[in-house]
Amino acid sequence: MIERLSQRENQQRGSALLVVLLVIAGLTVTGLSLLGSSTLSLKTADANRDDVELFYIAEAGLDRMVGDVTCSLVGQPNLDNIFDNYVALHLTNGRSRGPDGIAGTADDAGRNYVDVTHGRGSYTVNILAYPTTTDEARELEFVDMNIRSTAKLDGKEKTLSSVVRLKLMPSRVFDNAYFMNNFGWMSGWGCGQLYFHGNMRANGDIRLYGSCVRGRGTPFYRSVVGNDLIGRVHDGGLIAGQQIIGAENCQNEFGDPANQYEYQEKIPMPNLSDLSVYVRAAREWNGGDPGPDGIWGTSDDTGGSILRVWDRALGRYREYRGCIGCNVGADGIWGTADDMYGRDGVANTDDDESPLMVLDGEIQPIIIDGPVVIGSPGADGIWNTDDEWDVAGLRPMTGAIIIRGQISGQGALYTSGNIYLPRDLYYDNPPREHLPGSGNPDGTGYGNASSLAHPSMAEEDIEAWRGFTTATSPAGTYQVSDADMVGLFARENILIGRFTNGSYWGSVDGWLADPDNESEEDLGVDNLPSTNDENEGNSTWDVRRYTADGSNQCGSGLIPAGYSVGDVIPGTGEDLDGDGRYDDTITRGSIALTGLPASGTSSFAFPEDINDRLDSGAADPNTAPPIDLDNDGVIWRGSPFWLDSATNHTFNQVSDNPPRHTALHAVLYTNHAIAGVAFGSGGMMEYFGAFVARVEATVGSAPTIFAHDPRLLGGAKDFGIYLPREKAIEVRSWKEEVRE
Repeated sequence: MIERLSQRENQQRGSALLVVLLVIAGLTVTGLSLLGSSTLSLKTADANRDDVELFYIAEAGLDRMVGDVTCSLVGQPNLDNIFDNYVALHLTNGRSRGPDGIAGTADDAGRNYVDVTHGRGSYTVNILAYPTTTDEARELEFVDMNIRSTAKLDGKEKTLSSVVRLKLMPSRVFDNAYFMNNFGWMSGWGCGQLYFHGNMRANGDIRLYGSCVRGRGTPFYRSVVGNDLIGRVHDGGLIAGQQIIGAENCQNEFGDPANQYEYQEKIPMPNLSDLSVYVRAAREWNGGDPGPDGIWGTSDDTGGSILRVWDRALGRYREYRGCIGCNVGADGIWGTADDMYGRDGVANTDDDESPLMVLDGEIQPIIIDGPVVIGSPGADGIWNTDDEWDVAGLRPMTGAIIIRGQISGQGALYTSGNIYLPRDLYYDNPPREHLPGSGNPDGTGYGNASSLAHPSMAEEDIEAWRGFTTATSPAGTYQVSDADMVGLFARENILIGRFTNGSYWGSVDGWLADPDNESEEDLGVDNLPSTNDENEGNSTWDVRRYTADGSNQCGSGLIPAGYSVGDVIPGTGEDLDGDGRYDDTITRGSIALTGLPASGTSSFAFPEDINDRLDSGAADPNTAPPIDLDNDGVIWRGSPFWLDSATNHTFNQVSDNPPRHTALHAVLYTNHAIAGVAFGSGGMMEYFGAFVARVEATVGSAPTIFAHDPRLLGGAKDFGIYLPREKAIEVRSWKEEVRE
């Protein structure tokens, strides 16, 4: 039955329905609104997630490129070519330009950084490099790389940009009076017997065995511009990469815990296995130029560094320029007619190649201007390759120096062999004042000779002292910036005193064998002895080797000239000296006529027979060939020690027994050992400059001073000395690029 309602009932029922419909409509609108809001939140969350993921994808590309650049710096041992690949990256996707010189063409070399898959997206790396020429990069000693990494994901993009500077810089090890790349140690020095005018620093422990050390450190600064010392970091003192043992016996500032720094940053040692960058610096010093023929070592060369040595037999100076022994001629054999080493371009003259230089400054000072390199890279002309070694793997005498007496000028001697210091070596024109003081004017309160009084390390005193010249009022009284400053830098070792058959060398041998001086290249990841870290003492030489796919050398993946797949990458892992060859514990080795040790590639030796092999009696010694009197193939250059005609002179005649020293004025550096006997001659024994090595074994008895030359702060850039370089990477900027 259909029931018909009254009008009133119908009106009431209609109102209720309208309310219900309005409520339902409101709920629907609210629901739709909430649904829209939820959908928007999900979309926003997705967008935020994509944005974050894009950021990390782009960052991965940036990190990969910076990591590859860092790794490949190790894979390129030739410092003179360190910038070549990075200059060639200009306007490329992380690949070096090929032979056509055009970026982005098929002959570009190295890995591809285009559309590299990462997570749900991909990245592409683009690079701009400055400067764009290798010559300018070598002059500036840096390359700036603007690395841009663009991430792509679901049609979206994000770009991160960073400027990374690759640079060569004067090594920071020279900010110290004494620096060891191992444990630093002193043994048996009583109070008043051992002084430091500068920092004593080691990458491992500093161990003071019953020694009372008096010292004041050289302060550290963030930067040095001219003579302005900017941003003093701390006052220096005893600085160890690990712990300091025996500091309670120290006095003066060294005795203050505030000047004892433990567990500090380890400073990398430069290595001199590759001398190419120093050869170029030597040739180009004083505006040096190879001349119209473009070939160094020929008669049209101009400029270059200068070394002058007094020849007592001739009564005149012999002059050498640039690089002595750096070219062996087309036949690759030493001492033959095609050798063209010297500036005069004439074979067999006194500026030619030299396995060993005899530099005698006891009659007239040795004179130097700029960096001079002594030694041979072998027939291939590339340093640190197999042709510099004999068939037994021993180091041939491709360069070495005997030096004693006075030396004058500002410069450095680099050699691929050993440096021998049989007697004193002292500056003819030393800094006056000798070190900074607190006098009036600033910087002038310290004497002109060695002193047990500590110099002032006040900033104004150091700055004023560095700026003194002979013209400083009163004229001629002060002399620092134009005073003598010389570096002696050996690829092998530095030997002090009478090396052959001398007294006290048993003590030297004992210290070379001491566990604190462990030098065998089996020291583990940290390259320090007695830490029991990974790979230490496992009888395996843990290094990286060049691979065909470039995975070990990183970066462009290219293998440098002179190296092949399977060769050790110099400087990797336990290769401490960067020569790509395993080194056993450093020992004295045997004394052989050829100067080669009997065994072990780390041994050092000296030829007992050191006859004068220069024909000083010839009518024109400049054109007379040298005389190899003992037929050992070793031709000695430089000033002879002798005036007599004997043919059997020995090292015993060069140094006293025991040797007596009062001063060694020079910046001393080797990535192997400084070893020897340095007894006093009635007064103090002073090392003035810096004393830097991997290990040291020196013994002596006189009151001894290690005095740091403050002109070394900032790398001695304005003082005519070219210091060993270290590789460095500096991130100069980092940002996200925002699209307009």
